[in-house]
Amino acid sequence: MSNQEKIDPRIMRTKRMFKEALVSLLLENGDQGKLTVQKLADRAELNRATFYLHYQDIEDLKEQMVTEVLAELTETIHPLFEENMDKTTPIIVSFLEHFYEHADLFNVMLESKDFRSRLFDIIIEIISARRESRKGKRRSTQVPIEIIASSTFGIISWWIQKGMPYTPGYLAEQIDKVFRSGGHHHSAD
Repeated sequence: MSNQEKIDPRIMRTKRMFKEALVSLLLENGDQGKLTVQKLADRAELNRATFYLHYQDIEDLKEQMVTEVLAELTETIHPLFEENMDKTTPIIVSFLEHFYEHADLFNVMLESKDFRSRLFDIIIEIISARRESRKGKRRSTQVPIEIIASSTFGIISWWIQKGMPYTPGYLAEQIDKVFRSGGHHHSAD
């Protein structure tokens, strides 16, 4: 992290202004094709030259945002892996709270394929950690991790796009029920 610490606060502020401008423009008009560096600069009240000091283009800005957002998310949930090996709920609650606090940002981020696939990997990691901790407790035919991860990812995407109608705590409980039923095959009818 050494080079992160040396970043000039003015640069951090400038980058934050561009990121906020990007999110607000995309929320107003989801059409990313209409986005230009000029519009971003105008919204951020900075100039285009400043934009090009920090980013090659709009894609580069988006990529940097995806990386930062996911790094923050990982930093938030990783410490919880140690403490809650047997319970996924606290990890999922803090995972969802992170989304809740940055709702606009995540709503825009879900448009990005890169973001979605990296988010999916984090969900796989949470489910794998839970599986590891439960090894030996019950040996049943388990639903493949990818299937549980897909349904979890679907639930979270739906929740974000609907404007987060449930609290993170309530949603985490529902997801945990999906996880738990994922431990066994239930025969239909």
